[in-house]
Amino acid sequence: MKTYWAYIRASLRLTLREKSVLFFNYLLPLLFFIVFAQSFGAARGGAISQVITMVLIMGVLGSGFFGAGLRAVQERELNILRRFKVAPITPLPILVSSLVTGVITYLPSLAMVLLIARFYYGMPLPARLGSLVAMLTLGLVAFRSVGLTIAAVANSMQESQMIIQLLYLPMLFLSGATFPVSMLPDWLQVAAQFLPATYLYTGLNGILVRHEGLAENWIPVCGMLATTAVALLLGVKLFRWEKEEKLPGKAKMWLAAVLLPFLAMGVWQTYKQDNIVKARVLYRDMKRNRALLIRGPRVFVGDGKVIASGAVLLRDGRIERVFETVPSDAGLRAETMEAAGQTLLPGLIDAEVHLAKPGGLSPSPTDPLKAIERALSAYLYSGVVAVRSVGDPEPLVQSASRRIAAGERPGAEVVFGRKAGLIPALTAIEGAAADPNLLERTLLHRVAPEGMIAATRAALHPTGPGDLAAASETLRTAWNAGVDLAAGTGSGNFPLIHGPAIHRELQLWVRAGIPAAAALQAATSGNAKRLGLDARAGSIKPGMEASLLLVDGNPLEDIAATERISAVFLRGERIDRSELFQ
Repeated sequence: MKTYWAYIRASLRLTLREKSVLFFNYLLPLLFFIVFAQSFGAARGGAISQVITMVLIMGVLGSGFFGAGLRAVQERELNILRRFKVAPITPLPILVSSLVTGVITYLPSLAMVLLIARFYYGMPLPARLGSLVAMLTLGLVAFRSVGLTIAAVANSMQESQMIIQLLYLPMLFLSGATFPVSMLPDWLQVAAQFLPATYLYTGLNGILVRHEGLAENWIPVCGMLATTAVALLLGVKLFRWEKEEKLPGKAKMWLAAVLLPFLAMGVWQTYKQDNIVKARVLYRDMKRNRALLIRGPRVFVGDGKVIASGAVLLRDGRIERVFETVPSDAGLRAETMEAAGQTLLPGLIDAEVHLAKPGGLSPSPTDPLKAIERALSAYLYSGVVAVRSVGDPEPLVQSASRRIAAGERPGAEVVFGRKAGLIPALTAIEGAAADPNLLERTLLHRVAPEGMIAATRAALHPTGPGDLAAASETLRTAWNAGVDLAAGTGSGNFPLIHGPAIHRELQLWVRAGIPAAAALQAATSGNAKRLGLDARAGSIKPGMEASLLLVDGNPLEDIAATERISAVFLRGERIDRSELFQ
């Protein structure tokens, strides 16, 4: 053991004397961190975790491939290792000292980055700091081990540089460090699962964003431990003291053995795709954590209060602050979204849908689970952030609901319950009359599955006005009597295709004589209370989830304005509605 400590101390002293170490370990990461942080708008939140992970991954790759790999080749080329050959020392202490020295000299840069992120960009210190340090240490040791294996199999400095670049560049650009893996084409996302840096990225980002520990990241932990063990074994076996000692070309195949754990994980992930899903979830969490100031809209709070022209600040997926006058964005550390002339509402809630029913005729067979997932996406596209599933097989709906709750895909939240309303849904009555105008709405054409509207229209047999007038009178009487009304549509029943029917329901309420403000309140805070969501949804107040609907115009004067959707937010994430059905 004395030999190990002696060599580690000697290596540390020599390393810290080199100005290049100070530059590449501390000044360069600091420069990258500041440039990336400013470019990504890290002060606005969310992106800061991506920036930190990016800088750490670049540092680990640089330390492993260049700090350990190239330096080991250089010491052999300059005959520095030859001097130890006559000393009573084996290759193992030399390799171990390289690993320990790399960790000790790199960890201060982690502290530097975290302190700058804390005091300049306002990011709190990681909740699982110990797990972060452990994961980073494992990454440093594993990649420095790979670098030492490269040094062992390369016969010259030029050869080692070629091998390093063949590994370094794909890991840098495909691991998620440079840009999120979920933005890559599907086949590249699969290819990225064969790269060790991909697992280090998801591990570090999971700890920073989702506050995970090592237990939740046991797969990359095991992979890096296995890589370190195999690399040290091969490093000792193939170690060369002098540059005159040459290895045959086939010896480079030993490098594949070092990466074998990650090759095996890549094959497994090609089948399971758990890591691809996790990368998608982390990217969604990063978008939800961004800070956004929606400035200038009319704010329908949800409890009857209306702010004529105010602003709402979103941060970390929740409403941080509600302004009753239009503020400047100075000092708020948030991206600004101008919304003058628009109305901001809590996300709508439909109190009665039937997800297992399609609502229309499908021209081709569909998978039931995929049909439900698509329906929940259609609701979100239409500004509906939660629905109550009535009469559906719970295991099937829960399967789709779990994926949405976990962040694997965007969609409306699902609450289970019995039939919701005391008053029949007016849209359901209008639908029972087979009114063909129900199928000619612009929003419906945007969300309906391909071919469904045409097939449904062909099957309609108009039966007259039905009982809509009587139901409208019943609704109006109940409202005048102070009855708590539930805004539900019965979507899923023919011909109410999933998605935008709640907008038609509100229009029918107003036509029946219900004030627009009361109708909107029933579809937001009223339904949130009825479904048990009122502690976190249904109103625009500090601390509530930032699940919101921004529309053009004023629905208090023209209720049809709710269909003129400008933006939908789900837990702080501005939904890219154009990609919901891809």
